[in-house]
Formats: sequence, structure tokens, C-alpha cells
Amino acid sequence: MILISEPVFSPRPWGDQNLNRLYGIPSKEPIGEVWLLSDIENMKTGLTADSTTVYPESIVEELVGHALPRFPLMVKYISANEWLSVQVHPDDELAKLNEGEPWGKSECWYFLGEGQVLAGMKEREKSIHDIREKDLNHIHLRRGDLLSLPAGIVHAIGPGSKLIEIQQNSDITYRLFDWNRGRELNLDRALNVSKPFLMPKLEEKMNHFEWKYFSIEKTCSFSGKGICITIGDKPSLYVVIDDLFEMDTEFLAVTLGPFWGGAI
Repeated sequence: MILISEPVFSPRPWGDQNLNRLYGIPSKEPIGEVWLLSDIENMKTGLTADSTTVYPESIVEELVGHALPRFPLMVKYISANEWLSVQVHPDDELAKLNEGEPWGKSECWYFLGEGQVLAGMKEREKSIHDIREKDLNHIHLRRGDLLSLPAGIVHAIGPGSKLIEIQQNSDITYRLFDWNRGRELNLDRALNVSKPFLMPKLEEKMNHFEWKYFSIEKTCSFSGKGICITIGDKPSLYVVIDDLFEMDTEFLAVTLGPFWGGAI
């Protein structure tokens, strides 16, 4: 059985009006994130097979082999015209302790073209309360590059970046700096979860990536549309990016890692 995900849309001040036009979304605020697969309250993506629609939490046991508090992974398409906020996410232990969440937010970004990010602090002793662009490593990415960021790394996605984000299914974000947009900052909580000694890992022209949370394989051996989940002898999640983003045939096959204690 193949389940096809129906995306939901998140307007952001740094977003891309091209996404509004592409998806026919009449929002005055530009769409910044297309949530391709989500089990977050009020942003859940439906999964359709023929005329039947289910939601991610209903297939967790089939995928993992046992119950989890929610579907374990989230997948987004992000397109930025401006810098996102400088932010950080808690790890699994601190998300449970401070937020009552089942896990934190480690993530990776697969770039669909040229892009730029700020990630990792240049000085370990730099105060979180004073952090600015110059205090973070400026990294340039090319199409096909993957950058993985364990929770605790201070980061921001830059203008002109288009990417697929694959992450633990968590929406906990603490902002340190927001380019004077006037949104709430979370400096004390950010200080508590930041890990200045951690750095992101770059996989240039990624073909295969292994992590405790999931593995990613670039493949051309699957035909589908958008986000697909296959249920069967070998359950898998496929991100079919040529259909969404007018690229050459290219698929990302995602498999859950040992962190979830599951069968795949």
C-alpha cells in the first residue's frame, strides 16, 4: 500500500511568494514552509490511499513495530527570501525535562540549489545573549549537499536557500536573534540548551547518510508523487522531489534509525 501525503502550509515573514503562487495559497504573508509530513497538532498532514485518508499517528505501529507518542519524523520544504531567525533546539533529554515533549529536534537539510546558512559558534565562550551573524560560521551549500545539525547547534537558514528539512517530529524552537522583526526571543531557554562545542556535518553531493534518528538514500528506483509512505515487507518513506520542485528525477528514501527501537 502506498500512502500519499497532503501538505499543509506555514506563512513566514521571511518566506517566498512564489510558493503562494505555486500552490494557489491566497495568504498575504509569504509561505516559508510547506509541511510535507507532520504529526504536530493543527498542522497534521493527511495520508491518502485511493479514497481513504488517515493521519501519521495511525500508522506508527505498522512502521515502527510498537507505539510512540507521535509519528517520529517531520519533513518540510523550506524556501527563504530573507534570513530565518538565529535559533536553537533542545536535545531529547532537555525537551523531556523542560517542555514535557517526547524528544527534541535534531535535523538535517538537503539543498535543492545554492544556499547559505549560519551554523555553529566560532567562539565557545561567546554569550548567547550577545550573539550576532558574525559570531557564527557562514556555510555555503550547493545542490545535493546535506548538512546535519544535532540539537543544540545555534543556526539560521539564509536568503535564497531552498531545501528539504528532515527532522525529529518536534516544533520546539528558541530564538536568539530575529533581524529586528519584533518577534519574541527566548534567550534564557536558548542558553540552557545550546552546545557551543557542537558543529554541523556537511555531506557534499550526498548519496547516503546514516544517523541514529534516520538514514537517507538518494535513489531513482521509486515512482510516486510528493511524499509517499510504503507499508509492506519493508516500510519506507520516500520524498519525491522532482515532482514538487521541477528537478531531474530524484528521490530521497528515508528509513527510521535505531533511536526509535523499531523494525525498520
